[in-house]
Amino acid sequence: MLAVGLAVLGSEVNTWVLVVAACVWAAALIWWLGVQIIRPVGALTATAEAVAAGDCRQGVHIANGDELGTLGRAIDRIRRAVELQASQLAAIDDRQLTVLDAMVEGVIAVDERQRVVLANPAAGRLFNFRTQAAKGRPLQELVRNYAVSAAAQRALSDGEFQRLEISVAGTEARSFDIHVQPLPGSPGAGAVLVVHDMTELRRLESIRREFIANVSHELKTPLASIKAYTETLRNGAIDEPGTSQRFLSRIEEQSERLHMLIMDMLTLARVESEQRNFEIESVNLAEVAANCLDEHRHSTTTKRISLGIEPGARACEEKHNGAASYYVRADREGLRQILGNLLDNAVNYTPEGGKISVGWEVEGEIIRTCVRDTGIGIKPEDQRRVFERFYRVDTARSRELGGTGLGLAIVKHLAQSFGGSVDVESEPGRGSTFTVSLPRA
Repeated sequence: MLAVGLAVLGSEVNTWVLVVAACVWAAALIWWLGVQIIRPVGALTATAEAVAAGDCRQGVHIANGDELGTLGRAIDRIRRAVELQASQLAAIDDRQLTVLDAMVEGVIAVDERQRVVLANPAAGRLFNFRTQAAKGRPLQELVRNYAVSAAAQRALSDGEFQRLEISVAGTEARSFDIHVQPLPGSPGAGAVLVVHDMTELRRLESIRREFIANVSHELKTPLASIKAYTETLRNGAIDEPGTSQRFLSRIEEQSERLHMLIMDMLTLARVESEQRNFEIESVNLAEVAANCLDEHRHSTTTKRISLGIEPGARACEEKHNGAASYYVRADREGLRQILGNLLDNAVNYTPEGGKISVGWEVEGEIIRTCVRDTGIGIKPEDQRRVFERFYRVDTARSRELGGTGLGLAIVKHLAQSFGGSVDVESEPGRGSTFTVSLPRA
């Protein structure tokens, strides 16, 4: 019995040993499977999910030499390729945004429902909306113009390019030329609006038309007079000494008027186009002013107009005689033309018994030269336009006096060419003051 019992006990021990050994072997197998299969599969899964989510920074390294190792290396190459493409796309997006931000033209992209997808800063400035808050808002809400919304709708429905020009009212009327290009897709995936600000171009076109009309009128008037006088002389008036001399004098006056007009137009054109070469130097303002006053003595004496230098300016001249305190940086002939034109203007619009004076004062690095008169003055609404070419405050009086309408325009452009400016202060019936500010030498 004892032998049988020992045999049974030994058999159970062997069984347990085999069970333990089997468990250990199974655990080792599971650990090996985890190292060789499960863990790499988990790493591959995590990397794939990260790449799918847009995170390409998480790499995977599997040292296995089997199919899992090959798959891991392939996924890692895909990850690096996706990361490179994402970086390149980001760089392209940055460049495109930089280009859009730098564009003068406004750009607005909308989807098929006319909701804004993209708008650059220029579009925000042109239509007065905040670019950051534009995305997702209806186009009509931002542009507030039915014609633009209708053109965008036609582009979306017809898939054809649209172009229109609109005017936007405000403190200053503005004109926009808008191109609407549909995006490819069926049905339309959206459209892009490119907005060109045409305000300045339209203003220049208006100035050009007005300039041509004014030039034509200014040339026609003296030419018509010359033709009429000439025909009268040819028809027999030339044999009448008194009449012929009077008519010849009128022809000479009108010819001189034409000559002045053409010379002023040439001067203005050369100054505006920067074709005129100026010799900028230190110029004695008092000396040039005295010469200009002497040139106008005869015309002012005839009209009994008082003409001279203001006491304050003369005191400045005597105090700083020979010093650079009243010297300006300018072209001598150009400065003479500035003062001469201002004095011509003052003489023409100052009645008999009036007064014209020239003065100057030093303000830091600027010398301000003033030409004051006690003439008819200028209305407030005309003061901002007196420096426009051919603009006249009193058209009939100016033409009667033979003015070309270009004198003050020449003054403005010459002053700007010397780094200065010109302003006017006036009160109707009490005279005007034209102030030219030039750099101090």
